[in-house]
Amino acid sequence: MAQEHLLPPPSPLPQFRRGPTIRTAKTFWIPLVTIVIFLSIFFTPLPRTYDEHRDAVIQSITDTAKDVLPPVLSHDNWHPIELDHVKSEYAFATFLAGNADQDENWEKDHYFVATRILAYQLLHAPETSSRDKSIPFVVLVTENVSEAKRQRLRKDGAVVVLADFVKADWVKTATSTWQDVMTKLRLWEFTQFDRICFLDGDTVLVEPLDAIFTDPAVETRGTLTQPAKIKSDEGALPLEYSFAGVPEMKREHGYPPTDEHHDFPNVNYLNAGFFVFKPSTEVFEYYMSLLKLDGRFDPQFPEQNLLNYAHRKDGNMPWTQLGNEWNIHYPKVDDLLGGVKSLHDKWWAPEVTDLKPYMESWRWRMEGHYEARDQMLTKDYEKHGLEQTS
Repeated sequence: MAQEHLLPPPSPLPQFRRGPTIRTAKTFWIPLVTIVIFLSIFFTPLPRTYDEHRDAVIQSITDTAKDVLPPVLSHDNWHPIELDHVKSEYAFATFLAGNADQDENWEKDHYFVATRILAYQLLHAPETSSRDKSIPFVVLVTENVSEAKRQRLRKDGAVVVLADFVKADWVKTATSTWQDVMTKLRLWEFTQFDRICFLDGDTVLVEPLDAIFTDPAVETRGTLTQPAKIKSDEGALPLEYSFAGVPEMKREHGYPPTDEHHDFPNVNYLNAGFFVFKPSTEVFEYYMSLLKLDGRFDPQFPEQNLLNYAHRKDGNMPWTQLGNEWNIHYPKVDDLLGGVKSLHDKWWAPEVTDLKPYMESWRWRMEGHYEARDQMLTKDYEKHGLEQTS
């Protein structure tokens, strides 16, 4: 096969060697330069850089349908893409902590499956995927998420980033799955992005979310300078910031929810399962200063209460409210029918059982998509006689 018919693979990939044998020159008068050119045509290494990683993932399926060789993704040889190579000013992100008890049977790790559903919805599903294909899905993981799970998420198209733990001895919670959630604050260090939309793993999309990055609520704001709100034992505040989210919901609420109809227990209290922010090392350092102050906020809901304290409505960095059409906690069928864009509830055990068929359908669509895609890529290896070399 001539090299010009090959598509450039995403980086990093093993090199593939194919086999036309170089014919020996029949006469001695052929110039040496001709041999050099001939060799270069067949043995020039394939390109090893491909900035648009997620485009390549989607393109691979399209190319397979066209019966041409797709960009091949290797499960065994894939490595996390460096964030510096992600060419987007925006990102979607979630956080995944590990549980050793669930490593043997992935089906029982509901949060891992939920993260895969998010990857499928944000990157591939026609109804919900980003219209801007350059926007990555970043999964921040802790060291106790197994390498096998990390590789699976990379193969699904996610950008997986291993993060150091963020902890404080005095911050303790009775909920086991919340023990490491302070680590999600590491996302504020990803300053190569202008805005990040964070979604809890137990979120199911209904529509694309791209437009949230241009919502007026996420605009940069100047930090206030109320002297009474500045505490001498806390770190310095940044000059500007951006932090927008949605209030915590009552289980019984109308759509769209409003404070006038008493749909929020406290409209000034943010739910940390869905928010948009501008990464900033100054903001991150301010958060870290709060962690050093025993009792500065209630640790029962660790990062949620830290964020509510740091961005309290009467403070110098108040959070801005997004419209609840973006996200609903404790969703109901009326929310889905009313036009909400994402549902914050566990796909495996929603509060409203009438939503369970809808939530579970996304799980099976995700499984079917990746299973079919894995099979197609395997067939393409065989069809084109490719031999992987590390």
